[in-house]
Amino acid sequence: MSEPRGVFAFAHIGDLHLQQPDDPNAGDLRAILAEVDGLHKRGLLDFAYLPGDLAEDGLAAQYAILTRTLAAHPDLPIRLIAGDHDRQHGSMTDFDAFFTQVMGSPQGGHHRAHDHDLSKSGQPDPVPQYYFAETIGGVRCLFLDMISAGYGQKGFGLDFRLGPDQRAWIRTELAAAERDGLPCAVFAHTYPDDLRIPEVKAELAGLIRGHKVRLVEMGHTHYNELAHDGRTLYAAARSVGQNEEGSVGYAVAAIDGAVTSWRFKPLDQDLPFVMITSPADRRLATEPLEAGGTIAVRALVLSNAPQAAWSCEARVDGGPAHPMRPAGPRIVEAQVPWPDGSRRLSVTAADGTGCSDTETIEPVSCGFTPPPAPERPGSDAFRTEAWPGKGIRGDQLGPNRNGRDW
Repeated sequence: MSEPRGVFAFAHIGDLHLQQPDDPNAGDLRAILAEVDGLHKRGLLDFAYLPGDLAEDGLAAQYAILTRTLAAHPDLPIRLIAGDHDRQHGSMTDFDAFFTQVMGSPQGGHHRAHDHDLSKSGQPDPVPQYYFAETIGGVRCLFLDMISAGYGQKGFGLDFRLGPDQRAWIRTELAAAERDGLPCAVFAHTYPDDLRIPEVKAELAGLIRGHKVRLVEMGHTHYNELAHDGRTLYAAARSVGQNEEGSVGYAVAAIDGAVTSWRFKPLDQDLPFVMITSPADRRLATEPLEAGGTIAVRALVLSNAPQAAWSCEARVDGGPAHPMRPAGPRIVEAQVPWPDGSRRLSVTAADGTGCSDTETIEPVSCGFTPPPAPERPGSDAFRTEAWPGKGIRGDQLGPNRNGRDW
């Protein structure tokens, strides 16, 4: 018998904007990390991702809040990048010290900054850039730095750039991942379309689409959003520190074979949490459903209870329950009848605690054809509409589109 297929899965904890240790967002961060760390200890999540804007003003005292919080979870792998607020006052000196301490440790994967001479105001300027790559769970993960090469400063607006060295690195990494047959995920602070230089935004979006990157995971928006172009899922998660969307929480993303999935987990929703990882929903699909009378259903389950206590089942259009069985430490699966004309697939997970969770999707059809390349690749122009089951309101209520001026 072959080994169960593994699933890459991580938690995305949105922009923190830390200021004072007693602020609500600092308390929310502690609660989120406690939950995510417990799930990691059970082998259910690979790491926690922090997408930048860690400190509201990029100051050492604000990073110290995060350092102390992370120290309480020394075995939880952390991967993080910089956001525009991390150089809010034109300097990244304090972020550099924080990155060196955390990311240079086993918890951060032993990553280091790259020192480059970048042209600024016509003169070469030595600039550290905080980008790195790592293969996790069979997925090549590229963590981008869209901040250090820019001129971002409070009162001067946004200025996202990559720099020539990082651009060459991205090209090399994507080509190597394709050659090695590895699916690729890119982690960035914002959409490629937000880069300052038109040629660079077109280049990055083209590389992502051309190499069929599976997932681009982002912060910055402060709201949950999914934008799928038929090849790549662009996913943004709401902020922990500045938010207008309701319950704070974290996003969960997964890559399971040919399917990329994503769902928001509110902190005030008790575990267990379930997310269907196969088949793909029609809004996130890259290929058609295989023709036949049954479908293979797989789901990620997050729970503090032992797997032996889980009770999971799948239903088609509210029909009879089909029991699902473990396929590895974090996945349950079943072969489920899929009659012609079926529309909805639901998976329910209970774990013996008296709580349960259900996710419902609309699987892609056998006649699915991927859409043509969008007119604005690497942007939010092709975002999905409101999708409550994923935690998406669809109103773009945040400081960087149509929301409050934080």
